[in-house]
Amino acid sequence: MTRPLLVALALTLGGCQQLVCGPGTEEASGVCVPLPSLDDDDTSAQDDDDSGPDDDDGPVDPGLPGFPDIIDVLHVSVRTGWGQYNGTNSNELSFCLTADACFTLDNPDAGDFEVGAMDVFTWEGIDVPRADVDRIEIRSVDGSDQWRPVCLEVRFDGEPVYCSPMDVRFGNEDDDEVEQWADPEGLHNACVTCFDEPLTHGPMVGAVTDTTARLLFRTDATRQTAVRVGPAGGEAPVVAWAYPSASEDFVAEVEVTGLQAETDYVYRFEVDGRPASPLGRFRTAPAPGQPDTLRVAFGSCSKFDEQPAFQQIRFYEPDLFFFLGDNHYANSDDLGSLRRFYRWGLSREHRRQLLATTSTLATWDDHDFTGNNTDGYEPGKDVALRAFEEYWANPAAGTAEVPGVFFRHSWGDVDLFFVDDRYHREFDDSLLGAEQTAWLLDELAASTATFKLIVCGSQWTDDGSSDSWAAFPEARDAIFEFIAEQGIGGVVLLSGDVHRSELRSIDRTDAGGYDLPELTSSPLANSNFGCDHDDVELLGCVDDSSLFVTMDIDTLAADPTLRAAIVDEFGDEQVVWTILASELQVP
Repeated sequence: MTRPLLVALALTLGGCQQLVCGPGTEEASGVCVPLPSLDDDDTSAQDDDDSGPDDDDGPVDPGLPGFPDIIDVLHVSVRTGWGQYNGTNSNELSFCLTADACFTLDNPDAGDFEVGAMDVFTWEGIDVPRADVDRIEIRSVDGSDQWRPVCLEVRFDGEPVYCSPMDVRFGNEDDDEVEQWADPEGLHNACVTCFDEPLTHGPMVGAVTDTTARLLFRTDATRQTAVRVGPAGGEAPVVAWAYPSASEDFVAEVEVTGLQAETDYVYRFEVDGRPASPLGRFRTAPAPGQPDTLRVAFGSCSKFDEQPAFQQIRFYEPDLFFFLGDNHYANSDDLGSLRRFYRWGLSREHRRQLLATTSTLATWDDHDFTGNNTDGYEPGKDVALRAFEEYWANPAAGTAEVPGVFFRHSWGDVDLFFVDDRYHREFDDSLLGAEQTAWLLDELAASTATFKLIVCGSQWTDDGSSDSWAAFPEARDAIFEFIAEQGIGGVVLLSGDVHRSELRSIDRTDAGGYDLPELTSSPLANSNFGCDHDDVELLGCVDDSSLFVTMDIDTLAADPTLRAAIVDEFGDEQVVWTILASELQVP
């Protein structure tokens, strides 16, 4: 008997709202029903007969949460025009709700007000009574550089209270430029959103197991969002209702449960009763410990606007994709700036298409932590952790006792150990810190998987830079010695950061272990640094083009194999290395 699809939501939900159903649906007991088959030839909502699934058997829509009388979180989003001179980088701008309640429009470490850009500004704890709001006003100071916005929207604690197109030129040089503008109509909605769609970013497939899948998305406001999931070619009932929160930048994550192992599923999001995303797909994992085949692609260092490598990764059709850090280059501890760069990443077209269909897991490195070569003493690290957790759908982030972005995950007979190379760096003369190191060693010792992949943003080799494990040789060797002493086989090291891709073998036979493979993948979309061809550990190195590394893992073979390849942005394999499980055993 097919298990029912259930859902676990980490959201605060409450209140009520009259349900508005979109085309092809109708209200029934507080939900919109029915749903058609979702297949490649039919991706629009339409009526179905009574033989389909009954959404009344699914989760109950909790209803729109209530909004407070005192505004706590204010979101202002504005679209800059597409004309050549519509953007600005020097006009000082502020947004006002009253004569005195004004807020600077500035994400300090982001390029606000670029031509055609959609900018989001957020303030928390503003403590303004809604009853006191008497204007929607923008003020310009030192406006010698013209700025022309074309759409403005405002959200009070997530409620969409204002949206309107506009045609105003701010500045002080020409007669048609103004230094102050207020909408004479005050709060009103002449549009739904200034974004292209209410579902502004995503969806993204996060951690997937044999029975569960995490799906992440962002909306423009706190809106009713339905998630439909079903087997490919079959019916897809509503399995979750969500109302994204203003405190999390309207990013929400649902975990769908009750799935079948090794099964293809389709999913779609609906916002306010209307289809809001193309048909997405994901495949569930084999049962834990089950031998199988696995395709993985991974990479790091994604800075350029154009990211063709992600198209080639999508063509490769991996089961899993790993981001190994420098997933963006905010170099900031400002929450608004960090969020802006995460939204930028989800807006890269080839990247967006990959993440919508491929289970994606991530760790970070310095540039998406707080800045170049930063460590655990950075005062803004908790802000960086907050933004990271909002915008990734990993299975976990640290433990209840130890914060960070580290976690363990499994796919059949392969265990994955993602470590955090920044939050605790320099603590206990280590890259991981004592507590995270203890967690890693305990998890490694408990693993019975054929292959154990340890995923880190920084390189493991002694020949790395001062911003890598090479700066912590004793802490690194203690981990390697533990692997040898405990007889832990099948360990493969993954890393990024260095703007070239390498396959190397770290000699540990003299220390009583086995030579540890290190696979380094970089850059996905950034400049290249040259290979050191005199490095004796190197089996292969590529320092030209956008690059990623693939792994084809087969644990069904008599001697399980891991085939690694460095692949360029054209999809061509540059270096290949096949590793046997029998080679990764302690003598």
